[in-house]
Amino acid sequence: MSPLHYRLIPLAILLGYGLHAYAEVPLPSSVLKDNAETFEIACPNNPRQTTIDMNDCMGTKRDAVKSVEAKYVSAARQRILATQDKQTLNAFEAENKAWDILIDAASHATGVEWQGGTIRGVKAAEREITLIELRIHNQWQNWLRYEDSTPPILPEPLFQDVE
Repeated sequence: MSPLHYRLIPLAILLGYGLHAYAEVPLPSSVLKDNAETFEIACPNNPRQTTIDMNDCMGTKRDAVKSVEAKYVSAARQRILATQDKQTLNAFEAENKAWDILIDAASHATGVEWQGGTIRGVKAAEREITLIELRIHNQWQNWLRYEDSTPPILPEPLFQDVE
């Protein structure tokens, strides 16, 4: 995915399009237990023997995590929209823009660190995936659960990297 695409995601969110492209990617397999959903992040049928294989695998894993992200961000946005509180919605959208910028900058920095190496794309994608998973959990914690005994809107998102 190009850096331009990552810069367009916040704009799309502000325009109400959200993470639509990733909403069409099926969610990865998951197990629901004790109000936590553990998503299995994998790239099945990929031998991971060449750099091309590894880059393809990381792209598959990134798409899987982005589909979970789309689900959780959409649920949080719907919760906020239901309150009709524009100030909170604006703050939520600003938070999402900041996450997009952080994730883009951090994965780019990792790519620069590994510049010249064949593993560069894999390392940058690993960092991106880790930060997206952190974002999903953080937004669940702040936007989709309650401080009292009210059940969360969605289960706690957990991730398991399946090799």
